[in-house]
Amino acid sequence: MKPLRKTHPDQQANTSPAELTEFVRLLTQHQALIRNYIRALIPNASDIPDIIQNTNLALWEHREDFKLGTSFKAWAFTVARFRALEHRRKLQRDHHLVFAESLIDLIDQTAYDWDAAQLEKSHAALDHCLSKLKPRDRDLIVARYGSPATLGEYASQDGRSAGSLRVILNRLRSLLRLCIAERMIPEGGAK
Repeated sequence: MKPLRKTHPDQQANTSPAELTEFVRLLTQHQALIRNYIRALIPNASDIPDIIQNTNLALWEHREDFKLGTSFKAWAFTVARFRALEHRRKLQRDHHLVFAESLIDLIDQTAYDWDAAQLEKSHAALDHCLSKLKPRDRDLIVARYGSPATLGEYASQDGRSAGSLRVILNRLRSLLRLCIAERMIPEGGAK
């Protein structure tokens, strides 16, 4: 893959309307995969939207570097990986704990096998399993994984200790893992 080059705003784009339409279709079609790939690489949920935005911006700015007929997913994942590594380096400079690069490489190797339909099915299974939880347990999951607040901050708002919430979260993760695994078994498959 050739290095990305920035197109100067004054330069005329060589992209035909049909190619532009196809690029937008591919970008839209791959958003869930790109988001989940970045989510796998970045441990802090509050950082993910910025990295997704930076990735989408880079993909758009360098759209002329993408050749129709080649793997959009591979190209987009490469751009996303570089944005995630850039973010990781920034965190390291600020003395934050980050994933080892070998872990990022391992995630990267498995990510190319991700399938949009399978991801959609797993998200539907997660939604179903979350809906089966008690409201208080569901609120805890949402607060822990959908909010930038720390567990300690949530504990002080909720009136429970962070330690007891950790125990509850471990139990809930196990329940969700089991529920999702059961939902993902194909019809007629062995249980």
